[in-house]
Amino acid sequence: MRLSISFPVDWFEADNHTQLDALSSNGFRMITTPDGGGVELQAGHLDSSIWSDYSYVNAEVYHESHDVLVLLFSFYDQDNRYITYHLGILPGVRTKICLPLTHLNGEKLFLPRYPGVMQTVLRGDAGIARNQITRFTVETIPSTTSRNVEISGLALDQSEPIFEYEYHPFIDEMGQLKSREWPGKTVDLEALRDQLHAERQLATEADFSGGDLSRYGGWKGLRFEATGYFRTEFDDSRWWFVDPDGYALFSTGMDCVGPACPMRIKGMEHLVPPLPDQEGSYKEAWSQEGREFSFEIANLITAFGERWRSDWEALTDYRLRQWGFNTIGNWSNDRFISGSELPYVYPLEDFPTTEQTIFRDFPDVFSQEYERNAERFAKQLLPLRDDQRMVGYFMRNEPHWAFVDDLDLTELMLNSPVCYASKREFIKWLGEKYGTVEQWNIAWESTYEDFESLYDVSNIMKITTNSVREADYSQFNRVMIRRYVEVPARLCKQVDPNHLNLGMRYAWVGSDDVLEGCEWFDVFSLNCYQFSPDKEQIAHISSRLNKPVMIGEYHFGAADGGILAYGIRAVATQEERGGAYRYFVEQAAAIPQLIGVHYFQWNDQPVLGRYDGENYQIGVVDVCNQPYIPFVQAAKRAHEQMYQVRMGRAAPYEFVPVEIPKTGF
Repeated sequence: MRLSISFPVDWFEADNHTQLDALSSNGFRMITTPDGGGVELQAGHLDSSIWSDYSYVNAEVYHESHDVLVLLFSFYDQDNRYITYHLGILPGVRTKICLPLTHLNGEKLFLPRYPGVMQTVLRGDAGIARNQITRFTVETIPSTTSRNVEISGLALDQSEPIFEYEYHPFIDEMGQLKSREWPGKTVDLEALRDQLHAERQLATEADFSGGDLSRYGGWKGLRFEATGYFRTEFDDSRWWFVDPDGYALFSTGMDCVGPACPMRIKGMEHLVPPLPDQEGSYKEAWSQEGREFSFEIANLITAFGERWRSDWEALTDYRLRQWGFNTIGNWSNDRFISGSELPYVYPLEDFPTTEQTIFRDFPDVFSQEYERNAERFAKQLLPLRDDQRMVGYFMRNEPHWAFVDDLDLTELMLNSPVCYASKREFIKWLGEKYGTVEQWNIAWESTYEDFESLYDVSNIMKITTNSVREADYSQFNRVMIRRYVEVPARLCKQVDPNHLNLGMRYAWVGSDDVLEGCEWFDVFSLNCYQFSPDKEQIAHISSRLNKPVMIGEYHFGAADGGILAYGIRAVATQEERGGAYRYFVEQAAAIPQLIGVHYFQWNDQPVLGRYDGENYQIGVVDVCNQPYIPFVQAAKRAHEQMYQVRMGRAAPYEFVPVEIPKTGF
């Protein structure tokens, strides 16, 4: 067997949106339209089984686009199941890419980061048969402009490439992109100091006492029974949060309120300017044993010296209040929370799992291990249960197993040789349902000798398509999902009866199966990367569960700033980004079943990416701690209007944002 198999350009065929030009025997240029496009490996050049003999697909990529290039590498098997690797590539930097083929089993969603590469995400089915690959494509996603990308050395390989790069700093000493100018870019360190000191003085002089908000951020225009803790209330027309003093609250929160969104340095050293010593006055800007560096903290130290943290806390609390945010959102800084008077939500850590999972992070939910770990998980609420400022807790964020729609957990469990406790429960469940093996075989059109035959994976392969069997799988999927939710939720409520269980912040709701067991929540949460919440879906979820709904994440990025990726939803300018925020919040306030929306996130992500390579222009403030003025002005206006909108006294903001193609992963 050869150490590698190169893919010559004449093995590929371009689609109608793509121009394919040969650069060498093993390199090509791909020019795609703004709608996206790509090339496909033509049949007959590789046997479908050859992919199992190699561990990696490697290549080198170069482009000079105005932003991060997102490339999609897709693999399809003979059953037309697919897995796609989404990779982000910086402009003007020759970047080596590596696709480990072990991940075609679908078990990972976010992949470890290779040097020079931005975020790598897997999408598609639960897995594909690696020895039965029939199609391989390379594509770009839609953009505001055409794409011109060089790909060389594309090959199947036994080993990872050697990641050697030339030193060429991509950012300046303040962490800003060097190659572009934009409104609001901080010109130098002196300007940085002057700007932050001037606003810090305003924070010192601010007085937020009085007004129409309670001490817990609730709206004094509507009051219910006070219980001393946050709760929910349906007033016959709409749902509300109710603060400890009884005042109604529509929660407009800010996620990740902290002094930094650290930049991953390891693997990106060739793009970073000289950095201060790890043990000097900028020590607090370093984290993860030197693998990460926060230019935000370094800039705050430059501006405020040793007192940077307390000055940042005072400045940030002032900003949140001045702009009308009434809740400190998920993953916010603990010290900031303790020093502020704003209410907050709390993210629980280490959601219970088991050593053997059924798929990705879905545990063996009927095992005693799951119950023991759920008990340990719930106990982290003990020190918080008497805190009146805490609105509630999220049990987790975006379960990875739920990123695959129509996921058949039961089938995956049976196809695994692992003797899961949940597999034993399924076999017991079948026995109780059918009574005898004969009745079961009739229903499934099978010839099993006993129910325990399902422990043998080879027997699973013999099962033919049968609607009754598929219905049983589907029903037991719901049984497992219900237990997945119910066990930790019940234990959390036992430990802490005072606070609201705010759910799991699902990335989306692909089917009603995801709602199983969610009656145990006090509020159902999901993340919503749209320009406005889905009224019909929210009404359906609320009606099904008889619970209110909140949105844990949404965001908008703009193309006119200093970050090269714009997030999951994007507009052209900061002015339009402010309009997008106002439209989302006021449209949300008009939905009776929705009781809060939390924006993701406070800081811009780093130009060279956070720990996983994500680098979105989504922050309220930039790396120099300067706010995006058009955005915060619009946010303030939305917060001033939202209760009038919610009570039906004013129409919600109705100017729909003009979306541009995202640059995101």
